[in-house]
Amino acid sequence: MLQFPSVSEEEFDFDADWLVKSIDDTQKRILFAGQGKNGDLELELDYQNNPEEFEHFSVGDLIQLPREIFVVSEPTPYQPEYECF
Repeated sequence: MLQFPSVSEEEFDFDADWLVKSIDDTQKRILFAGQGKNGDLELELDYQNNPEEFEHFSVGDLIQLPREIFVVSEPTPYQPEYECF
């Protein structure tokens, strides 16, 4: 499942670049704008736990984001655990 529920994996371009649209230095958040087939998508990522990587970005940069960022695991339905006596 993708970060973008309204987009199927077939419609999404994992290889497209993403534009650094804005950077929030206080919150260490970066807003990325999709390019090409992903042109109508935006993604905000939190870099508070990764300040070294945060410093590498500048507004206007075109970068490739790892595929793992876009794929979200399906929520697993609740499975109660029973102990038999």
